[in-house]
Amino acid sequence: MKGIDKKLDDAWSLAVKVQAGFKCEYCGKTSSLNSHHVYSRSNRSVRWDLRNGYCLCVSHHTFGNISAHKSPMEFSKWMEQDRGKEWADDLNVVANKTVKFMKCDKEFMLQNLLAYIQENNI
Repeated sequence: MKGIDKKLDDAWSLAVKVQAGFKCEYCGKTSSLNSHHVYSRSNRSVRWDLRNGYCLCVSHHTFGNISAHKSPMEFSKWMEQDRGKEWADDLNVVANKTVKFMKCDKEFMLQNLLAYIQENNI
């Protein structure tokens, strides 16, 4: 299953950037972009869920003083302000479910991500 997981990771990462218009959702920068998992990618229930992604410049992802990884509490507050409490609550519910994806589930998710990229990547 490693092959499909890698394809899903790559498609998810690109889809997050497409969703954000290829700019940092914190500052608007358009270079050195990363796709950030709100809930860790080890959380399989939301690993490839676009609601679980933010497009961030390197500074706001990992290296800056105000970044998702260096100041997670502050960043969590900003994300909830940015997307709203309903988004945070909904994502939390999904993230706390236990799931076991079969290969056919992963293939379906991959098709959906690729279709999203194709439809929205102008």
